Amino acid sequence: METIIWIGIGIVGLGSFLLAKQWITIYNKFIYWKNKLDERFAGIDIIMQRRIDMLPALAQVAKKYSIHEYKIIKDTIEARSKWTKDKSLNEKTEAVDEIENNFIKIQTLFERYPKVKADKLYRQIMGHGNISNIERKLQQFRLTYNKVVRDYNERVERFPRNIVAKVHGFKTANYLTLGNKINQEQQEEYNPKELFNE
Repeated sequence: METIIWIGIGIVGLGSFLLAKQWITIYNKFIYWKNKLDERFAGIDIIMQRRIDMLPALAQVAKKYSIHEYKIIKDTIEARSKWTKDKSLNEKTEAVDEIENNFIKIQTLFERYPKVKADKLYRQIMGHGNISNIERKLQQFRLTYNKVVRDYNERVERFPRNIVAKVHGFKTANYLTLGNKINQEQQEEYNPKELFNE
């Protein structure tokens, strides 16, 4: 009888040890992936800071030419204030998307004004491949960041890892869209029946 009790205690002890070991391993993997998310976002952070630094100069150009649609620039500057505050990664991701979508609107707005496109300050900000270079880098960083988000989110949502994630407060991360909201809005306005007079 005493042997059975010791065997039972040994089995429970071994089971507890293996469970604790597995729990610690899963937790450490979450830390690894969370750090990887932060690392990938740091690259986006640097590129977005360049874009954000362009805003005051673009506001000067809009003011110089009395562009009355300054609400877009104002919205972007407000999104910039969200960016600079100490926020969570998901909140920063939303701010990046908002800034990027507004920046696309600003570019579209300035395209309507030929005098603006000829302005020296505007050409300095937007010309010489500055914008296309920043956009290319943002797209590269977005792709690598979204791959890490996919892998991280899969770990947060799968059993038994989701139990560890819930206990320790690991939540799914947001994907970066970078301009896709603008494209979706434009697609919603597109009506093929009107185009072909059907």
